[in-house]
Amino acid sequence: MQSNMKLSEIKQAIGGIATVVGDDQLEIRHLLTDSRQLGAEPEKTLFFAIKTEKNDGAKYIPDLEAKGVKAFVTGDALGALQALAAYVREQFKGTVIGITGSNGKTVVKEWLYQLLKDDYTIVRSPKSYNSQIGVPLSVWQLADSKADLAIFEAGISQPGEMEKLEKIIRPTIGVITYIGHEHDENFASLEQKREEKMKLFVHSKMIIEDPTHQNVRTCAAVLRALGYDEETIASRILQQTHETVLKVNLSALVDNVRYFRSKLKPTTKLTCMVKAFAYGAGSVEVSKALQASGLVDYLAVAVADEGVELRRAGITLPIIIMDPEVAAMDLILENNLEPNVYSHQSLKTVIAAAQAKGLEYVPIHIKIDSGMHRLGFYKEDMPWLIDRLTHQKAVRVASVFSHLAGSDEAQFDDFTLSQIKYFDSCAEELKAGLRAAGMYGSGASPAILKHICNSAGIERFSDFQFDMCRLGIGLYGFSFVGAQLRNVCTLETTILSVKTVKAGETIGYGRHTTLNEDRTIAVIPIGYADGFDRRFSNYGGSVWVRGKRCPVVGNVCMDQAMIDVTGADARPGDIAEVFGEHMPLQELADKLGTITYEILTSVSRRVQRIYFYE
Repeated sequence: MQSNMKLSEIKQAIGGIATVVGDDQLEIRHLLTDSRQLGAEPEKTLFFAIKTEKNDGAKYIPDLEAKGVKAFVTGDALGALQALAAYVREQFKGTVIGITGSNGKTVVKEWLYQLLKDDYTIVRSPKSYNSQIGVPLSVWQLADSKADLAIFEAGISQPGEMEKLEKIIRPTIGVITYIGHEHDENFASLEQKREEKMKLFVHSKMIIEDPTHQNVRTCAAVLRALGYDEETIASRILQQTHETVLKVNLSALVDNVRYFRSKLKPTTKLTCMVKAFAYGAGSVEVSKALQASGLVDYLAVAVADEGVELRRAGITLPIIIMDPEVAAMDLILENNLEPNVYSHQSLKTVIAAAQAKGLEYVPIHIKIDSGMHRLGFYKEDMPWLIDRLTHQKAVRVASVFSHLAGSDEAQFDDFTLSQIKYFDSCAEELKAGLRAAGMYGSGASPAILKHICNSAGIERFSDFQFDMCRLGIGLYGFSFVGAQLRNVCTLETTILSVKTVKAGETIGYGRHTTLNEDRTIAVIPIGYADGFDRRFSNYGGSVWVRGKRCPVVGNVCMDQAMIDVTGADARPGDIAEVFGEHMPLQELADKLGTITYEILTSVSRRVQRIYFYE
């Protein structure tokens, strides 16, 4: 994090908590807690060598010195970092808004920034920096800052943590978002968790909590507390909330998990797929909701960076990396992530990386190619696998799994059953070989899980649920047996303008739509850069406005589209549903000749996600 302070002042702020090495006249602009994040000004960087249960930052000091870093904090480096942040906060004379809760902290923070940025110079937490390390790094931004307003998040996972964050943030105005069951295992009750979170506000002049946990109402209350009149609040809220947004109903998501859970035995474990930004819904918030539900045993992502993002957001569930990159193997191991192993080389790579770090029994997941022919081992590879695995201690097999190619279509049921039979044969041979070598069921290597069923498999082939199943698209309300699941994601936009266009006129780029009569045409701020497919152009698709399907006219533009709202009594500011309750995702997918996965994952990251519980 970048700011500016002399090392002599930093030493004074830290006091005797830890040892600070470096010339007093050094100008410090960057605080560093992760040696991998060293930036372009090493000579102006102060490294905090934080010691954890699994690592010691001090061992990275020689390498950082070689790269030009000249200032270090050792000893109680975390305590020193927090003390420095508390000192910086004490010098700040502006207003500080502190936000805590289980879900919605980041959304409220970002909305408040957008609502207030024209009137204030604002410092805010980057991303979801709300931990014992993240909060002081956020507050450091106030050093030598011209800001007059700060907005910081605070998250805790166990009792005793919030008192430390309170000294660092010391919020003028406190904001509470939804408090759920995340980290329940560390608290005696939900009431205790709430009491712990409330410790952030012991010195606050005002505490704001909307009992309905609607982020819009929470933001409006904050603006009211800052002295804004109702007209201004309504205008700004309207401007910020009536854009293109993807609304994610986390209550519906959890209800859908419960439905699929009902198809499984109590002992069967469940992995939820949150790769590709949780199919577009937002991996951090979705993962937090899944973890808090207590219904999920594993999460799975595609690549290492996705897993690291979840770890940094406080996700503690086991995370499988389905497509582990060779170059990211160290990152995988350092963040307690579990790689998929699908070839001779991938196994050799993870064993070598684990041995280089002196690790033992790192959990891995063996992929079997049972007929999809993408990645995985064949049955003839089992003897080699058994031999290689039994002559090392760097890794252990946590699970063996495969992918079904057509479990959602009855025409492929015979092929699906053949896949299951082939997979089961491979898995049992592998397990038997490891058991014979004493690597199965021992303390070092607990029972190996088998899993092949996806969302469709859970519903249509539940007799073959084995030890675990993987839930993906089913999370978002898709059943393969006609079950009435809940819609989770709703993509909405807002009508910007409405005008009458005369007969004979053309609409949009390329002039592909010519009107046969006078029509009422509206413009909506969504285009193919947002994920609204260009193939919806010229009556290829429609949106839902005031109870009416309104067709797309003209070519979909990069940032906008035109719709025919004749007879809909549409007005600027009206909501247009792109997909959701009235415009099913499956219908959109059918029109494009694709699958619902593509529609969901195509929603651009520039589209704001709004998360809520009912």
